[in-house]
Amino acid sequence: MKQFIQKRNTGTFTYLIGILILTVYSSCNKADYLDIDAGDRPPLSAKIKFVNALSKDVPVHFWDFTRQVTAQAIAQNSVSEDYLEAQYGKVQFNLTEGESTTYKASYIFGGSANFIQEIGNSSFSGPNGPIATFYHTLFAVDKRTTSNINPGNVDSLILVYDDLTAPGAGNIKIRFANFDVLHPLVSVQSGTGEALFTNVAYGEFGNQVSIVYDENGRSSSEIPGLHWKSLGPFKEISLQDVRSLLIIDASGAEINISDFNDLSLESGQIYTLFINKAAQIDGSVGTVIKHN
Repeated sequence: MKQFIQKRNTGTFTYLIGILILTVYSSCNKADYLDIDAGDRPPLSAKIKFVNALSKDVPVHFWDFTRQVTAQAIAQNSVSEDYLEAQYGKVQFNLTEGESTTYKASYIFGGSANFIQEIGNSSFSGPNGPIATFYHTLFAVDKRTTSNINPGNVDSLILVYDDLTAPGAGNIKIRFANFDVLHPLVSVQSGTGEALFTNVAYGEFGNQVSIVYDENGRSSSEIPGLHWKSLGPFKEISLQDVRSLLIIDASGAEINISDFNDLSLESGQIYTLFINKAAQIDGSVGTVIKHN
């Protein structure tokens, strides 16, 4: 069997194992929530930032089940203004384009003990779902290929967990995602040539941990380095090291991403940077998302 993240490149991909649920429950005392008056109970919901990383120039809305979560449509390479309150646990997230209410993508997160790729006659599902009071980002991205079960569906969704622990003085935290169908494998260097993220495949985040499944679809009970912070991991670095970024393709050639030539990042902040193809231009573009 191929590695988990290699399998994800042909469809939709999520990443998490059931240990996350134990993490949440171990940090909560049941009495903290049950043994108080209903009006005093804190609301339980997931915090989610929604991102439109599609290559086509169309605004989108995100839904949990049949509830539209985004009040304003999110333009291409744009993000919801803040983290929004969304359903947690086993959740079906849906995507609509423009003013249409027809789902262009619809996936259940938290609906399987194992990752199931949408390919052939199998429908996608994944072990990770949004967790109450945790912070997440949900990306709408292009599929690289479609499945037999849903050949008209070309949009996909990726859910990751956001570690919003503040960086140290003079530092920032960044993560990098490759959503560029033109460049299925890239590396990222600082303007001074320092390697920041290496061999980031399409649909992946730099430095994320791989999950290897055997022929029975089972993974190891212990996966070194795997925890919720590692699935869409941020890297803490000095602000001075990322005034500009170089994106390098698999051949070693530089990809011209003008958006990363002169970055205005602030000390103490947390960012996601991604590249994708913009259908309305001949080439690739870069986007910066601020999380705090």
